[in-house]
Amino acid sequence: LGICRGAQLINIALGGTLHQDIRIFYTETPQIRSILPRKQVYLTKNSRLRKIFNVESFPVNSLHNQSVKKLGLDLIITAREKNKITQAIEHTKHPFMIGVQWHPEYLPHIKIQQKLFKSLVDASKKLRENIPVI
Repeated sequence: LGICRGAQLINIALGGTLHQDIRIFYTETPQIRSILPRKQVYLTKNSRLRKIFNVESFPVNSLHNQSVKKLGLDLIITAREKNKITQAIEHTKHPFMIGVQWHPEYLPHIKIQQKLFKSLVDASKKLRENIPVI
């Protein structure tokens, strides 16, 4: 699980690139930078994240200035903002390689954010027991 810079590092390590400054994507709306969930993300159908959260969209916080530009090898975009900024990526072949741009660790009081960490723990247990992760 890569969070914010961790998601960016997953992408870079697999040959992807980053938008160095995402302010250019916020010409019609302000760039929201907040530890509170003020930005809406939209999840891709049939993605792991959509299965984990079981919703089409939800609010997240935002503290980053960079985001995924070109995807790394075997990665797909699984959450975006309306302005097309990438908010989450997943590896298509790894049983649990997910990167999110927001900071769920700062939102432990919000039930939907707890689901991401629970899914990480569940996936780790399954991998340890050599059970395929779905």
